[in-house]
Amino acid sequence: MWRRCVGVVLACVVLSGCAQSTTEELGFEQSPVLTETTEVTQVAGPAPVRPPAVFDPCEDIPDEAVEAVGVDPATKYMSIAGNKNLYDKHVRWRSECAWNGTHMRIFIVSADSSIDEVAEFVFVENVREISINGRAALHYNLESCGPRVCAEVAFQTGNRSVWVNLNLSSLGDLTLQADELVVDYAALLEPYLPAE
Repeated sequence: MWRRCVGVVLACVVLSGCAQSTTEELGFEQSPVLTETTEVTQVAGPAPVRPPAVFDPCEDIPDEAVEAVGVDPATKYMSIAGNKNLYDKHVRWRSECAWNGTHMRIFIVSADSSIDEVAEFVFVENVREISINGRAALHYNLESCGPRVCAEVAFQTGNRSVWVNLNLSSLGDLTLQADELVVDYAALLEPYLPAE
């Protein structure tokens, strides 16, 4: 039994080396992921009890957490991609909830995708690895809007992921950048999200 395990490990090492050189020889490009050494830590009182990995942001994120980032808990709505036209719907592989504030909207997604898969989504760009409250995360922009208008942070939660999305309205302060603010807001919300 022990020899078989060692043999399997050695085979994986050899094959991964071959696969990497074959990929390079064929000229395939791997999409780059920048690594930042950003560490953001926010302390907002006693640590909350984390929800399970499969969770419903509308049910499991408390009002005080969303108030801390400047959105109104009374505006909460279940959605897909923050769209009120798809209100009150969840799909099996994705649960989402949105809240509105003055000239901004935050939505939180719990999805079946790993953060490695999130980094490869066609609508994701400028992916950076960061650390928030000592936890690894991805920080990225969306090609549908610029970094001033919207940005996301994704955390791994078991074999799933949770995304925190910030959208800023053009009616608000135009000097604000969603790309910067989403990291601060994700740090405030992270203690209320499922653990790694």
